[in-house]
Amino acid sequence: MVDKDELYSNLNEGILSERLTAFKRNLNKNLSSIKKYGGLRRIVPEFGGKLAFVIGAGPSLERNFGELRKYQFRQDIAYIAVDMAVRPLMKNGIHPRYVVSCESSPIDFFYGVDTSRMHLIAFSCMSPVTVRTWKGDISFFNWMIQRPEYAALWETAGTDLGFVATGSLVTTQAAAFALGCGIAGLVLVGNDLGYSDRFYVRETVTHRGIFNTSTRLNPLETGEINRSRRASQYRIQRGSRNYYTTSQFLAAKMWLEDLFRDGRYAVYDCSDPGCSEKYVAKIDLHDFIYSIERRTKRNRRNA
Repeated sequence: MVDKDELYSNLNEGILSERLTAFKRNLNKNLSSIKKYGGLRRIVPEFGGKLAFVIGAGPSLERNFGELRKYQFRQDIAYIAVDMAVRPLMKNGIHPRYVVSCESSPIDFFYGVDTSRMHLIAFSCMSPVTVRTWKGDISFFNWMIQRPEYAALWETAGTDLGFVATGSLVTTQAAAFALGCGIAGLVLVGNDLGYSDRFYVRETVTHRGIFNTSTRLNPLETGEINRSRRASQYRIQRGSRNYYTTSQFLAAKMWLEDLFRDGRYAVYDCSDPGCSEKYVAKIDLHDFIYSIERRTKRNRRNA
């Protein structure tokens, strides 16, 4: 059994000890952009009554590219991609309208991507390099954490930006933001939070790094397996299948399941393994969207 409180505490203390100085430095460099673009208030109404698809970068994303591409322009659906997922989505003809990023290090998530028509939902202390290279619109937010070390940051950033709850991973922030916007339901795609032989979907910045170091004696597939094995801290069992995960992914999984536990929200998950079926409706994305199509057509006939 995992001690959830200890897991959360260790991660929170780790973030403070490793990243607080970077948060302060990044925020000071982001202040001019924060002043220019502002916070979340102006984009919240854009999600009202829609199905919000929070799209992560897990390997299961690959089997859903076709459905995501087909239905990306529906007016009743909003795609919210995490930063790591943007490049593989764009490579497969899928253009998310919204992107969430909280990465404080200058990781080139958007290499070769035209971001001019996307809206970045940005943590106020994220990497200023990423903020400066982003070509589209931006809305900034603070974390919903009120410890004294963070409170000083929010005062500097501006408490009017809006606050988003976080469970140690960008996926948790994307989901928390969406649930605060009056959406009709939440659909999780590619938010695997566990893995077997591959850690991320191909075409991500992590995959590109493994590909660039692969050789005849150390092929890409071996590099991906080795990356997964090195990151295996915990095991998740689903029926007869075993998955592995990190402390950060596990904390995010448990945090999301706590968020969904009371059933107040309609949450559908086609990730693998993703959240437990105790807390979400596990779905096949093709069947789920087909059911929406049938319901929409029936309502039109009866109107």
